[in-house]
Amino acid sequence: MKKKAFTDTVATAVLILIGAMLILRQKEVSAAVVEALKSCAYRIIPSLFAMTVVSGAISKSGVLSVVTRHTRLSPDVAAALVFGNIGGYPIGAKLLSDAVDAKRLTPLQAGRALCFCYNCGPAFAVGVAGAALFGNASFGLAAFLSCVMSNLTLFAIYLIFNNDTAPAEMPQIRGFSSSLMTESVRDATSAMMTVCPMIVFFSALKAVLEASFPALADIGLLPPVLEISNISACKGVSLVAAAAFLGFGGICVHMQVIAIIGGRFSVKQFYFTRLIQLPLCALYAFIFGKIFERLGIVCEAATKIRLSQSSSLIPIICVAAMVFITVRDGKTIR
Repeated sequence: MKKKAFTDTVATAVLILIGAMLILRQKEVSAAVVEALKSCAYRIIPSLFAMTVVSGAISKSGVLSVVTRHTRLSPDVAAALVFGNIGGYPIGAKLLSDAVDAKRLTPLQAGRALCFCYNCGPAFAVGVAGAALFGNASFGLAAFLSCVMSNLTLFAIYLIFNNDTAPAEMPQIRGFSSSLMTESVRDATSAMMTVCPMIVFFSALKAVLEASFPALADIGLLPPVLEISNISACKGVSLVAAAAFLGFGGICVHMQVIAIIGGRFSVKQFYFTRLIQLPLCALYAFIFGKIFERLGIVCEAATKIRLSQSSSLIPIICVAAMVFITVRDGKTIR
């Protein structure tokens, strides 16, 4: 109880401090909020909303049960695996949460599946990491595929060592209908209402930190750790580091995922497996980098591919801290 009271006191003090800084740095906060709203309107919603509707409709329809009927894999896990890796960071969490609500997955099954159903979409990787960061779409695609392959590796481990892959309740095949699509649109809208405010808040928090502590602005790796879309400004990072950042996703995305899950299942295993997934992302990106060197494919910055790039360790350090928090107070983050 004393430890909990101390933690609550510290959290309250931090929130009061943040509130005071938000007032004192109103100009910077206002500018950051406007930019975040533009980002949501022009990038986040166009790339995520339609995919969330489509993935939700396919999952709810139950048609994937025809494909997975003779396997130990749940149709909902299969949908989350596919769309979580190609649709964008929060989509896998959204599909798994819906399956838990419908009692088609147990919280334990959903928590384990989240470990390999979390990834940036190819459009984001190619556009932000490829075009904006490296000036070459091939590098963005390689970073994306590195994250996909790391998730597939975790999925293979999941199939080997887990015997509870049978669905908690077989989904009925509803097929596609106007009511199903309406329901999917409504659910996707609710998800966007969770994702976008979180992006706005973290943009305001970043503006406050940089305005209050100017030295933080010189730490070029801090922005993408807070919000992954800021990776486009991190010129000079290697493909290995970019893949690690995309695999991590940024603290803002983590908060989006936790908000979407809403306590339906635990994220402990998700954070534990980040300690495996991020080095796997770096390893696969290193391999792609060597292949690019042999083929003579270079980016505009001509960044040397190195596993020892110090910036690639930042997301792993953040994950280690999150693992410590979840172990220390497992009831807080679920």
